[in-house]
Amino acid sequence: MVDILVIGAGLAGLSAGKKLADKGYQVLVVDKGKSVGGRLASRSLESASFDYGAQFMTAKDPRFLDQVNIWVSNGTAELWFRGYPGRSENYKRWRGVPNMKELARSLAGALNINTARHVLRITLQQGLWRVDFKDGSVICANNILLTPPVPQSLEIIDRGNTKLSQDQRFRLQKLTYDPCIAMLALLEGPSKIISPGILIPNSDDIDWISDNMKKGVSQIPSVTIHASSDFSKTHFNEDSDEVGRKIIKLSKSMLGVAVKHFAIHRWRYSKPKYVDAERFMLIQNNPTLIIAGDAFAGPRVEGAFLSGCSAAEALIAHFEQY
Repeated sequence: MVDILVIGAGLAGLSAGKKLADKGYQVLVVDKGKSVGGRLASRSLESASFDYGAQFMTAKDPRFLDQVNIWVSNGTAELWFRGYPGRSENYKRWRGVPNMKELARSLAGALNINTARHVLRITLQQGLWRVDFKDGSVICANNILLTPPVPQSLEIIDRGNTKLSQDQRFRLQKLTYDPCIAMLALLEGPSKIISPGILIPNSDDIDWISDNMKKGVSQIPSVTIHASSDFSKTHFNEDSDEVGRKIIKLSKSMLGVAVKHFAIHRWRYSKPKYVDAERFMLIQNNPTLIIAGDAFAGPRVEGAFLSGCSAAEALIAHFEQY
């Protein structure tokens, strides 16, 4: 039996789990992945290091700025750059240190987290949530916070025949996502991308290139290339080698150096195409089911964090009321 089950160990799930645990509540966080972070994703490839999901974070809400300042003070984040070259805005962009995944690890802290646990369905039984996992295991929970991408959360709900109101289903079904194909490319030498290591090409096919060495993530030349949503939709299911060759051809002149080796990662749910007006959705109370994530009232890193915190605050208020 679990008091509060948080499904998903991305930033929304971790921020919610930490806030609840800090208040003394019993929390279990589960995720189908091998590690925490979700789209705060970093990895190594042949001694090169890459941020290949979220590349940075901005902070406009005072609550998230407080968290960013905590990360900066303990060495988990640092200012990367202000404003895009050639543009008038001057917003601060912070990066994780040594990489973006470290932001998630810092929130995970002492939380009770089970990775590599894939939730299939949640079913309401005798006033509790029965949670069935892909490995055949089952647990029961008094309260559930769902934080995967909304289409995945809907699948978990529908497999258990949990009832949604017409308005709830309509709002959730509107929350679709653009895909993104990410290339992690090890280079023959330093790229020609200038410091601080970002390039936003004037291209229909490439959205973003980040030089991980100039960013401070990698000690050897490497870049992360994010294909556009249109390119990613068109080529999402193609062979990785074929997709890689196409991306290399499209980005060759921008890099100014040959690609020595590469890997492809496919983000099926990269960024929300539509964002709900609320920070989270309360499906029902007693036992409680809430859905949160970056598709609620603000995408990106900041939106995910604020959604998780807001959902946790709603749960705490509910507990205190009863």
